[in-house]
Amino acid sequence: MTDRARRAWRLLTRPRGDRRWDVLLRATALVALLGIPVVLFLPRSVPFVWLAVLSLPANSPLSPILPTFFEPIIVEVAKWEPAWAVTLVATAGYMYMEYINWHVYAWVLRLDRLEGLRAKRWVRWGVENFAKSPFWVVVAFAFTPLPFWAARILAILDRYPLWKFMVATLVGRIPRWYLYAVLGAKVNVPWWALLGAIVIPAAFVIGGRLLRKESLLAETAPPQETTR
Repeated sequence: MTDRARRAWRLLTRPRGDRRWDVLLRATALVALLGIPVVLFLPRSVPFVWLAVLSLPANSPLSPILPTFFEPIIVEVAKWEPAWAVTLVATAGYMYMEYINWHVYAWVLRLDRLEGLRAKRWVRWGVENFAKSPFWVVVAFAFTPLPFWAARILAILDRYPLWKFMVATLVGRIPRWYLYAVLGAKVNVPWWALLGAIVIPAAFVIGGRLLRKESLLAETAPPQETTR
C-alpha cells in the first residue's frame, strides 16, 4: 500500500464526533455504496435497496424514539415485491444493524460513569430474571412490540454471548417481519395510515421525554450526558 493510499485509509477510518453517529453514518454509507452497482445492474432491485438502506436508521440508536418506523416500511415494500423476499432483505438489514448496535451499547455500558446504573436494584432484578431464560427472553422481545433495546441492554449486562443473542434475535424477528410483509401484500394499507403509524408513536415518545427533561437518546447517552 502506497503512502497516499495509507493516508486516504486513515482519513476514511478516523473516528469523527459522537461514536454512535459516526458508526451509524459509516454503516449506512457502506450499504448505500454497495447498493449502487446492484441498482445499476438490477434495476428491479430498487425497492430492496431502499429497504436495506432505511433499515439502518430505523434500527439504529434512533429506534427508541422511532419505535414504529421499520414496520410500515416493510408493509409498503411488500406491496410491490414478494413477502418472503421482503422478509429476507428486512432481516438482513436488521441483523447487520443489530450487530453494530450491540457493540455501541456495550461501549456505552462499559463507561465508568454508568457504574451507578448497573448497581441499581431494578437493573440487577432485570438481569437476574433475564438470566433464567435468556434465549427465550430475547426471542419474546424480538417477536413482540416490547422495546428491544431493553433486551439488548440486559443481554450485555448479563454477558450473554453475542452469537446466541443474534440467533435468538433471528428466531423472533423473521416471523414478525414476515407477518408485516404478508399484511402489505394482502391488504392495501394507504400511505397516510403508514405515515401516521410512524409519526404518532414517535411524537408521543419524543414529547414525553422532553416533558420529563430526559435525553432523547438516553439508552446510548455519551459520557457527558450521563452526568447531568
